[in-house]
Amino acid sequence: MLMRPTLAAFALGVAGILVPAGASVAGDPVDCAVTAAGRVCEVATEAPGQIAPGQGGGAGSTQVGGTSGQQRTCTHAGEEIDCTSELGVWSQDRQCFVQRVSPEPPLDHPIWEGRDEGTIYQCSPAGAAFSAGTGIGFWFWAPSAGSAGAPILVDPVSLAEKAVERMELAAPEIGMTPMTAGAPLLVGMDAWLWVDNAGPRGFGPITRTATAGPTSVTATAEVAKVVWDMGDGTRITCRSAGIPWSPAKGTGASPSCGHRYLTPSTQRDNGTFKVRATTYWRVDWSGAGQSGRITFTMSGERRQPVTEVQVLQTG
Repeated sequence: MLMRPTLAAFALGVAGILVPAGASVAGDPVDCAVTAAGRVCEVATEAPGQIAPGQGGGAGSTQVGGTSGQQRTCTHAGEEIDCTSELGVWSQDRQCFVQRVSPEPPLDHPIWEGRDEGTIYQCSPAGAAFSAGTGIGFWFWAPSAGSAGAPILVDPVSLAEKAVERMELAAPEIGMTPMTAGAPLLVGMDAWLWVDNAGPRGFGPITRTATAGPTSVTATAEVAKVVWDMGDGTRITCRSAGIPWSPAKGTGASPSCGHRYLTPSTQRDNGTFKVRATTYWRVDWSGAGQSGRITFTMSGERRQPVTEVQVLQTG
């Protein structure tokens, strides 16, 4: 079940009236996902998290994972329910799903109470089947969408996720000495480590905006840290993308991010160490009078053989 973040309070209008026969209700649902290089993207937000599919990319095998965050829970009669449905967006205050009525009743209908502006909304109880003219729930008047006091019918976190999708973020491509994948590294030799695609899509910062109706959310994503699992039991945390090696830099240790193997990889699977770089993404978003943070991880891998120097003895 997708958990949605706490929406702004539904400051809605006055008395309701039963839906008359023949009326129908139209909503504005937003169904979106975070696109990220890898198989699975587990997204966590400060309010709340969700799991969404990603797309392939990056060097080697890639995998996307996530962290836990506070979950916003929608409840009815003590039971947890989905925060969105075909009936609209759940209002915890009103204990019903809310969405616009379409077509709206004529202005001489009592629900308008003499007004000639604003919007008529439907309030449908949890468990109600979506069917026109059932008489289930009630109508109420409120200011039009985008006005102060109007209900929020679009989940801002969904828009934040849509903004992240538009970033087309990529899993880290591993930069490492030796620069030729599969070439052996000697025990005791310093290996430089860096994110080879550390541009806006691979490391950030990158900003995108998503809009649905009058509601817009802007999100900015960037990598907070890179964790390197070197395959020999060592994990290294680097706060930058690292510095790419070049011949002019010589054979010394990396000034930013590196590792020195002390044992060969001959006893490991395929005679190599599995090196994995994991980027920890942080997305700060704001819009619709709210703000929040989404966090997730993206990973890339490569296999690195490590050998010992062979000493030749002559008689």
